[in-house]
Amino acid sequence: MPFREGVLAQTVNVSSLASQVITAGLASYVELDSVLGLEDVLNILEVYQVYEHNKMLVNKYDNEYS
Repeated sequence: MPFREGVLAQTVNVSSLASQVITAGLASYVELDSVLGLEDVLNILEVYQVYEHNKMLVNKYDNEYS
């Protein structure tokens, strides 16, 4: 069920990129603040999104053909 825009809370003081990485458990705020740069964050998110997309396709395939 899709939600109307503005229904779910969003971070205001943390960038959406940092929020996605932290929420997914891919890095901590301390790592983002002290070790990782923007390019690292973008690479981490790309890998994660491709992984999740492929996982969804495999699950869909399994459900259709099992």
